[in-house]
Amino acid sequence: MEVYEEHKKNLSLLRTDELRTVGRSKREFKKELRFVKEASDLFLETFGVLSSQNVQAFSNSKDACYRISYRIFRVARCAFKSSLEGYYDVSFALLRIAYENHLLMTYLTKNEKEAELWFGGKKFKPKFIREKVSYADDSLYKEMSEFIHSSFRSTLAFTEVEKGKTKAILGEYSKESLGNMLLLILMTMTATIIWLSSTFAEIMDNEEWHSSFRKTVPKIWKYLKKQNIKS
Repeated sequence: MEVYEEHKKNLSLLRTDELRTVGRSKREFKKELRFVKEASDLFLETFGVLSSQNVQAFSNSKDACYRISYRIFRVARCAFKSSLEGYYDVSFALLRIAYENHLLMTYLTKNEKEAELWFGGKKFKPKFIREKVSYADDSLYKEMSEFIHSSFRSTLAFTEVEKGKTKAILGEYSKESLGNMLLLILMTMTATIIWLSSTFAEIMDNEEWHSSFRKTVPKIWKYLKKQNIKS
């Protein structure tokens, strides 16, 4: 009974820990969080412009790009929210899903016949897609996979040994982990927006959208390049 009451108490405090982590995340990463908001707004604006078009007139490859891109956005938003609360291992696993979808989107955009087969139910193995997309990074993929398949290493993100006992860590803040997650989220969202703008360049004639794109993408991309140099 004592053990039960202790766990019950810990569970009641979990939300407090999460909110404390959210507070620290927002205080220490103001610029990055502003960038995520701006990238999210631009993504929705981009999808809004595309949704106003006659989707039936899209080629199979463009329709696949259109559909998969929004899945990427949804997954990235989930990764963002879990990162703010301290669930960095979960965010990393989600970002592998987004990464796989981004590579698939890239491949299908360039291959009309394959996109047609995809609409018919064909599935493409991740390894096949990574071999076909020139900028795919196997090392990054393997790193993300650690958190998909529940390797021992992945459990180190939320456990620690204290006095010979394994202690669960929930909702606790890590500046380094959050910084890494925000970079990957920004990279995923910005790269997808750029891909959409290139793929649908001939119909992205909305001046308001162009203004938003010019104000948002260059500064975020410049920031990401600086972070890569530092690392």
